[in-house]
Amino acid sequence: MKRILFFTIPEKGHINPMIGPAVWLQKLGHEVRFHAPHDISSQLHAAGLQPLDANVLAAPPPEANRGAFFAEKVRDSVWLRQWIHRLLIEEAPAQIEGYADAIARFQPHLIVTDPMIYPAAIAAHEARVPWVALSNSLNPVLDDSVTSDLLDTVASLSADREALFTAHGMKLRFSGCDMISPHLTIAFATREFIGRDVPGVQMVGPSLPPAARGDEVPLDESLLSTTRKKVFMSFGSQIYHQPELFRKVIRVTEPMGVQLILSVNALLGTPELGELPPHVLALPYVPQLRLLPHMDAFITHGGANSVMEALHFGVPMLISPVCNDQFHQAHFLERTRAGQVLDLSTAAEEDITIRISRLLFNPHLKERVKALQASYAVDGARRAAELIAAL
Repeated sequence: MKRILFFTIPEKGHINPMIGPAVWLQKLGHEVRFHAPHDISSQLHAAGLQPLDANVLAAPPPEANRGAFFAEKVRDSVWLRQWIHRLLIEEAPAQIEGYADAIARFQPHLIVTDPMIYPAAIAAHEARVPWVALSNSLNPVLDDSVTSDLLDTVASLSADREALFTAHGMKLRFSGCDMISPHLTIAFATREFIGRDVPGVQMVGPSLPPAARGDEVPLDESLLSTTRKKVFMSFGSQIYHQPELFRKVIRVTEPMGVQLILSVNALLGTPELGELPPHVLALPYVPQLRLLPHMDAFITHGGANSVMEALHFGVPMLISPVCNDQFHQAHFLERTRAGQVLDLSTAAEEDITIRISRLLFNPHLKERVKALQASYAVDGARRAAELIAAL
């Protein structure tokens, strides 16, 4: 049995893909703990996992990283570049001690970290503990054909990043924001979606939990139409504040004869979202893994987990990326011709109608989605756990 310590960023998009591998590692007999800079104990306990500290004193994840303020700021390229530099580089030196302390207290045989947590890898290196880069994105599998503002930002901070690691005697390879571990790097993707094997990266398929993920909420399935096509729209847990986009899609879908299911978080019941017509079912938060199997189409910002889950369930997607790695998921979806990519903020409503109709009725697109679904019909969480345990 090994003691395995997970380091994660305390946001759903980073925590959720770690839950499945962690649960499988426990099932395989290993002792697993989580450490994060903010309190994530509620979700961990609901998933049958444990934080390193039984009495977590850190505050929950900051609200400044979600909602109206955040949704507006991430569209500002100058602000976003400064924010990313601060998170990845400027704050890292002061955080090393905290990760080193967690390692010293748990004495793990192995560390599994989000590959954007640079101080975690530095602390692991200095403690001589092997570490796994478990990515929540497609960063590890990017190639030169992928372009984005995020990659331009990463290029601008590369010298500072190299200096950070050189100061601690480390020379690493990077892909996008992610560290590539010399021990093991895992991406929750498939060769069929990416289009090639990636040296030094294990693509294991989707990370879905074997049981509860810990963030589930009730879903009354009797509210879902049994006679109409169903379209689901969500912009995730951080940049959900997109009232103009929701209203636009509401208008477009009203004459289409579909049911539109919205996950709108704190927008529910606000004047910004407005009065909802009868074809709309709006909820503050949706148990996505439970809802997606019932959906005929999915409109999304293109978060890596949402794309991974939709591919697993074979749901055609329209991606409207807003920031960061969402453009990377859009790139691969467009390359495989298994979905639509469209900027909803600038698109004409007629064009949106055409794109949604393609998702619902185009047989060639459905065939491409079905082919990719076959490659995503694997237990990537269990495979990741097996690779981690084998180190």
